[in-house]
Amino acid sequence: MLPFSWVGFHVDDSEVTLNVCLGKEFFGGELYFRGVRCDKHVNTGTHQEEVGYYSHIPGRAVLHRGRHRHGARATTSGERLNLIMWCRRELKRYQTDFSSWCGECLRRKKERQHRAVAATKMVYTIS
Repeated sequence: MLPFSWVGFHVDDSEVTLNVCLGKEFFGGELYFRGVRCDKHVNTGTHQEEVGYYSHIPGRAVLHRGRHRHGARATTSGERLNLIMWCRRELKRYQTDFSSWCGECLRRKKERQHRAVAATKMVYTIS
């Protein structure tokens, strides 16, 4: 058994993470999710629509993006045993635009577009 009973808030160094529950009988250990972020925005705040929870079921798995911020609550009794597999690709290191998957990049891109449209409307209204 590992020397800790909970895993703090983090992101994985993977494209996709597979988390298979191998434990037999335990209580607690739920996963919590707080939105997908790139390196630049990994420590930004969480929006309500990004909050999610997953309760492990022995013999079942959860598959999530590695950059989906998450953690595990403490296991309160029994032993939670999980097989974690990271799936990686080298090309991600060369990516510079994260607006297709980072919640904060996408939100900021939409805000810029909204401001640009509003400014254009203002110009046409004044003319």
